[in-house]
Amino acid sequence: MIIEALIAHIVGYFYFTRYPTFLANSKNAEGHSQYSWGIFFTSLVIFGLIEPEQYLSWLSISVGLVLGHALFRTYIMEAIDMFLSSTIQYNRTHALQTFYKKNGQIIAFSLHQMLFIFWITLMNQLLFIWTQPLTQIFFIIISTGLLILKTKTSVTWLKENRRSVLQTLTSYIVLSALALFISQLMITVISVVDTGPQPLIILQNRLPYEAFLQTAFILILLMRPANLIIRTLSVQYDPKGNERKLSDTSYLKDAAPLQESGFKGAGAMIGNLERILIFLSFVYGSLLSVVAILSIKAFARYKLIADDPYFSEYFVIGTMLSVLITFVSYIGLMALTMM
Repeated sequence: MIIEALIAHIVGYFYFTRYPTFLANSKNAEGHSQYSWGIFFTSLVIFGLIEPEQYLSWLSISVGLVLGHALFRTYIMEAIDMFLSSTIQYNRTHALQTFYKKNGQIIAFSLHQMLFIFWITLMNQLLFIWTQPLTQIFFIIISTGLLILKTKTSVTWLKENRRSVLQTLTSYIVLSALALFISQLMITVISVVDTGPQPLIILQNRLPYEAFLQTAFILILLMRPANLIIRTLSVQYDPKGNERKLSDTSYLKDAAPLQESGFKGAGAMIGNLERILIFLSFVYGSLLSVVAILSIKAFARYKLIADDPYFSEYFVIGTMLSVLITFVSYIGLMALTMM
């Protein structure tokens, strides 16, 4: 159930957390509760898709994800940040100091995500050992107890804000029911698709549920996570001098962030559509479509590209990163289909 666990982690980390990149340091105090809500929402959807005999295993993974996130924030996160800062950032003799100063946040962010992936892999491996239901129940009880001990203030907050918690709980249950209905509809569509003599790679020799999970995993990676990575890697080349990075506190201020040209959020939406369409072009083997997609994007920014050489370089860097992430995601899908 490693793909389900990865999907739950990505949804909780990137989609339910208001400032997800602040989880790379200790400044986002609300990150854990937001992450937990994301795991809760995803778990409800997964429970509706898996077989009943897998309920206990998935419950173990869900509780383990929340526990791992709590342990990471409490014991590991600050230690990693201090280690990187002391050994590289403030060490003038270190060969990587210049590189780390420019890309320190993305390096720390990548290390954090690698640790999460390691924890998810470890839990899935332990499930092969903990096949007895009593052992899994014992793990769930111990993990839940540790979470309660670590979040005494949260228990008090729940009592004081019971009404808002119930409203949030109800909204997420309704949202998960809608997501479950859409997921089951898509699985049904996949099951009746006639792949013909040249089946799509996402359907080739796969069960409808597996094909749906693999596709959903790639698509959620190509949206908000990809936007955050591209923004962080290319922000130092932004001609507007917008120096917001992964740990920039400007995201927590009430003042509105610097508005780029065009509608607010349009750039992120264009990037999402660009990567999804390019990914579908790779799946269908239509590389000419990639050229058309990139041409449309360049045409929309033609005046800025022609008038501002700095923006043109920034535009090319962002576009190439977007294509690279999409291609890597496509390679990842191919690897998943061979497992």
